[in-house]
Amino acid sequence: MTQPADELVGTVAVEVTAEGSKSEMTSAVLYRDADPDGSPVVLRRREATALSVEPELARYDGRRVRVRGVQGWSTFVVDSVEDLDPAALTDPGPDAG
Repeated sequence: MTQPADELVGTVAVEVTAEGSKSEMTSAVLYRDADPDGSPVVLRRREATALSVEPELARYDGRRVRVRGVQGWSTFVVDSVEDLDPAALTDPGPDAG
């Protein structure tokens, strides 16, 4: 049985996470609209192989998005991203056609 997708809406930022630990890295995070003063949620794509910020998520830095996927223990595993900002991205990326 397929697990239903979770959905979060907020603004993406590229930040250092786990600062000062051996897990420190630059990550794409989401500041949720529903909890703007809460801790950011670390975003990772399901197919992620990199141990640093993924360009596919970093390109949304500063943009308001809706992400769909599964909330994991320490990260939100992203299956899809919907850009909610009215202006188009300047870099359409490899999936643009």
